[in-house]
This record gives sequence, C-alpha cells and structure tokens, in this order.
Amino acid sequence: MKMIPDKTGRFPARPHWEIEELERKCEEAITAFLEHRYGFVRIPVPTEALTELIERDGDILDVRPNLSDDKYEVFGYTRFERGKKPVVTIARELWERRYRNNRLRMTLGHEYGHVLLHTWLYDKYGAAAEPQLCYWQSLLPTERVVDWMEWQAGYAGGALLMPESFVRRAAAAFFRDRKETAPVKKDSATASALAERIALAFDVSVEAARVRLAKLAYLID
Repeated sequence: MKMIPDKTGRFPARPHWEIEELERKCEEAITAFLEHRYGFVRIPVPTEALTELIERDGDILDVRPNLSDDKYEVFGYTRFERGKKPVVTIARELWERRYRNNRLRMTLGHEYGHVLLHTWLYDKYGAAAEPQLCYWQSLLPTERVVDWMEWQAGYAGGALLMPESFVRRAAAAFFRDRKETAPVKKDSATASALAERIALAFDVSVEAARVRLAKLAYLID
C-alpha cells in the first residue's frame, strides 16, 4: 500500500492498494474471523458472520427505515468520527424482505469494507464525521464508480463474500467438469453457467458473481 494525493479533498493523502494486496487483506480478514467463529472457513459466508464482524470492529450496527429518497436508493452508510469506532447503518427493508437477501449481504460486505479499509484514515486525519452513503451503483466495483472510497469498499465487499482462493477452486472445478478453459467471453453460455455456479456457491446475485469473475479475469469482452 502506498499513499497518493486524495483528489476528493477528504484527506491530504489516501491509500492505494494493489489488487493483490486488497485480495489478501480481505481474504485474511474474513477467513480468520470464520475460523475463530465456527472452527472452519464456512462458505458461503453466513450473513450473521458479516453482522458480527461489523459489530466487532464498529460501534453499533444500526437498522433504520426510509434511507432512500426520491432521487437515490440508499441501502446503507458508514459514519466515521475520529477516535471512535464507525457506526454502520443498514436499510430496514433489506432485512424485512427475503427476496433482497443478496442485496443485504452485499451491502453488509460493502460497509464492512469501509470499516476494514478506512477507519484508520479518519483516526489519522480527523476528517469530519460525514456519512459515507452507499447506493446500489457503488456496491459493485464497476467502472461507473469514480469515488475511490466507494470503489475500494465495493471491491472489498465482493472479495469478502467471494474470497479469491475459494472462487478459483470453484472455477477450476467448473472448467474441469466441462473440459473447457478460462477465460471465456462474457456473453457466452459458459460465462452464464459459471456465474450461476458461483452465485449459488457463495450466496450472491448472478450480477455480483459476474463482476467478481470479471475482476479475476475469468470473463473477458
């Protein structure tokens, strides 16, 4: 990790991790917690494990209704304050509507990504305690996301729910069974089948699985 100028103006400098560093940091964090909590690395990562991680490293996990407004659909946010543990707030409707389970899990992973990667920055620089709002577009680290904090938290959310080494083992088994090789084109039938396999194995949406597989270079244009 190296520090580079923060063009958003939040901090004098901000962290830049190489992808390999982010992957390692996230996998070590989630596997260490799962081994401590369950005695083994439980995949898919239980939703309760994500909430317990947030409660361990944050102040509280708050649940509130009506986070969204007429302009933005907000699923959660993290509020930082110097010298204090961050407070994570999640939209109540994600808990109450079972069909939104995938969105809930990705939101929890994203918010813990903020806690894991960014708490120390607020302690170091003492920035204002503004909430870091998370919209659906920021949950997945696509090219549309330009805010570095949101991109990093989005990447961490996917890496926490789908740890790299476990995805690679699952993908290797998939290609071995089909007698095919990676990478494959994003719009191919094989890509769709692989995304569905990963989504089922890690309890995430097919869209999230596709983004993760693309980041790990299994899917190409």
